[in-house]
Amino acid sequence: MGTSRLVMLTSINKLNIMKKQKVNVYIKGGIIMKLEKERLTIATPEEQRTKWFDIAFIWFCANVAVPRLMIGGQLIEMGFWSMLAMITIGNCIIFIPLLALGDIGYKVKIPTMAATRFTFGIKGSYLPSIANGVQLLGWAANVTVICGSSIDAIISNMTGYSNLMLWIIITAIAQLIITAYGFRSITWLQRVSVPLLLLLSIVTVVIVFKGYGFNVISSYTPVAPIGIMIGVDILAANAFAWGPMVCDYTRYAKSGAGAGVGTLVGSLVGAASFMFVGGISFIATGSANPVDFLLTQGLGIPALLIIILSSVTTNVVNLYSSGISFVNVFSKVEPWKIIVPLGVVVGLIAIIPNLIGHFITFLIIVGAIFVPLIGIMLVDFYIIKKKSVDVRQVLVEDSSSKYWFNNGFNWSALCVWFAGIIIYNLFSHVCPAVGACVPTLILVCVIYYIVGKSKNKEV
Repeated sequence: MGTSRLVMLTSINKLNIMKKQKVNVYIKGGIIMKLEKERLTIATPEEQRTKWFDIAFIWFCANVAVPRLMIGGQLIEMGFWSMLAMITIGNCIIFIPLLALGDIGYKVKIPTMAATRFTFGIKGSYLPSIANGVQLLGWAANVTVICGSSIDAIISNMTGYSNLMLWIIITAIAQLIITAYGFRSITWLQRVSVPLLLLLSIVTVVIVFKGYGFNVISSYTPVAPIGIMIGVDILAANAFAWGPMVCDYTRYAKSGAGAGVGTLVGSLVGAASFMFVGGISFIATGSANPVDFLLTQGLGIPALLIIILSSVTTNVVNLYSSGISFVNVFSKVEPWKIIVPLGVVVGLIAIIPNLIGHFITFLIIVGAIFVPLIGIMLVDFYIIKKKSVDVRQVLVEDSSSKYWFNNGFNWSALCVWFAGIIIYNLFSHVCPAVGACVPTLILVCVIYYIVGKSKNKEV
């Protein structure tokens, strides 16, 4: 017992030393831009000063990306009015589990992947961390290649100069530099970008309706109709893909209400607006990306701004949270030293031929992994543990930790997660009309409640 206590006290002392080494971002009301050095630590009350609108700006920008335009192009096959209901009401419902996850971030004051240690064990959390880091790199690479391609098309149309590889590389470098400076630099980028993106999105909608007429757009007959549950699956796969990032930002929120309101408002407005633009653009031109249409209207500069701002602001969030996920595995490494090589990897992935052609398959894989993962985390925190956790214990990376379980792994939780992945794929391939996200989420939550209750005494 004495040895365990000594190990725990030593770990806590190390934690305090690390806290003293953290970057001081606030000086007399100003902000100093420094490389992101905050390792796996608990956010202090002084750091929890991000207001709800800054949280909203982050999630707005995370959702205004070209992939959301593509999702709108898919959802329009439900019909105009059904799509409109899905991207508003449907998104609100889908976001509820993610708001609960954000509440966990505010309460425990650590990133999402660090919070998985409560459920899956200290070492067991490495598996979802790696999965999340990799999927975010996939998102970032898709966005980078679409951004580079769109910039190339716009510049080529305006000047005749074409160099796809150059624009992909420039995009990758720009988002890498911003992300390496961490959370505060991302916050200021979002403050500048949100008003411009809102304005540009409104202008695009007005031009499309003016050019084609509201009646023509609203009476669209789907070419390849999809059902409601397929639409829910598409939305859920998109939402649950960024779900594992939510605590990375709500841990800095000034209040729990602010974390929830900011996450909901930003995500809903961002996702719904770009999905709507993608849907009506698909009706008007056959392409969910409005760039070609804007070029025909002589609006190359607005098109360029939309693509650059939406892509870079989304990718700094993807890259930052990917880095923070890997910090959970390599907790002694400063985040910027992880973010830099990850940014290089994103650029290398982005030059793979026809990468974007696998986007829908990518969404299905993401849904299969993270829908059951988030369900298990929510049941474990709110129902099994009843919100009673020891956050400092989660940072102790040896057998003295309360969350060490069996050699660092909670095999019960991991097995339910793996079973959830199988269940999702069975629903997705055997009975797609029913959808995969909702039934998988319900089944996994029930299964883990039963398993977790029986194992709760071991925690």
